[in-house]
Amino acid sequence: MAERVAVVGAGTMGSGIAQSAAACGFEVALVDVSEEALERGMRSVRANLERRVERGRISSEERDGVLGRISTSTSLESCAGASLVIEAVVEDIGVKREVFRTLERVVGEEAVLATNTSSLSVAEISATTRRPERVVGMHFFNPAPVMRLVEVVRGPRSGEEALARAEEAARRMGKTPVRVSDTPGFIVNRVARPFYLEALRLAETGESPARIDASLRERGFRMGPLELADLIGQDVNLAVSESLFRRYYCHPRFRPSHLQRSMVEAGLLGRKTGRGFYAYGPNGRAQQEEDARPSPEIALRVISCVVNEAFFALEEGVASAGDIDRAMQLGANYPKGPFAWAEELGARQILDTLDSLHRLRGEAYLAAPALRDRAAG
Repeated sequence: MAERVAVVGAGTMGSGIAQSAAACGFEVALVDVSEEALERGMRSVRANLERRVERGRISSEERDGVLGRISTSTSLESCAGASLVIEAVVEDIGVKREVFRTLERVVGEEAVLATNTSSLSVAEISATTRRPERVVGMHFFNPAPVMRLVEVVRGPRSGEEALARAEEAARRMGKTPVRVSDTPGFIVNRVARPFYLEALRLAETGESPARIDASLRERGFRMGPLELADLIGQDVNLAVSESLFRRYYCHPRFRPSHLQRSMVEAGLLGRKTGRGFYAYGPNGRAQQEEDARPSPEIALRVISCVVNEAFFALEEGVASAGDIDRAMQLGANYPKGPFAWAEELGARQILDTLDSLHRLRGEAYLAAPALRDRAAG
């Protein structure tokens, strides 16, 4: 009999994780408090699989096999017998802690309990359990069946066996696990923050959004930061920035943008409202501004801030340089990881850019000591 995995929460992430697990042979229990949520989640799984059949990526028999390995339930009791439970409910610490309290009464002693949180502390979630050593983070990226990265988060009391089993499960799902310490934003949400924030600072000074985005596309990014924020939703993007700002004790590096806050208050949320930094037609395409000439200076400024944050994360022990590079390429679709950018552009040029901005604009551009050491070395 196939090994059993339970996924709690049938939203976009939960249903995607369930599909990923079932596709590699796990028997999956998908759990939600709402029958309607379960029906929506399974419709999403069926639609995703049908597209893969139409594109010739899987056979109809394989599709049916995946669907046959997913069962649904509104009771956490159905998690009994699972060797791994992945929680993917709403990002509310109270809700998550209650889920983990209940799960511990239901599952076997050897089960690993994983949270898919993207912004909350694994330590705080695990503190409600009797055995925090079996609680880890498994942060998947959206869309879960497609994105290859899983950040496996080591809480302060997470055991090595639980972490290793989470990594092995991720590999079986065809993912690349990257181990990361339990710090705000983990790797990707933290190191990607300057990509948006520095672009927003440039826009606040009157720089053309189209020119900012073109400058980053010119350096190999699939989308510029402002058009990407429009796609994600300016409200969602702002919420992540505000969360990190609070959790890093209001450090200026993470200060949210007043321009973005004004846009959110005005309902200019991006594609979903038809207007953000760009206006969008019925086909969802942006009506680009005329001034879209790339600027090396803009690209250097944004990339320098991303590299700087990666060096801060490295010296804080969040992850290794190789894992940070890997995570940013797989989880954020960057053309290069920040340490590869440092090699290409030169640590000295990046440091000089930051030092110049620091003199003009203050502590938001304070260079990481590890970057300064690299430039001197």
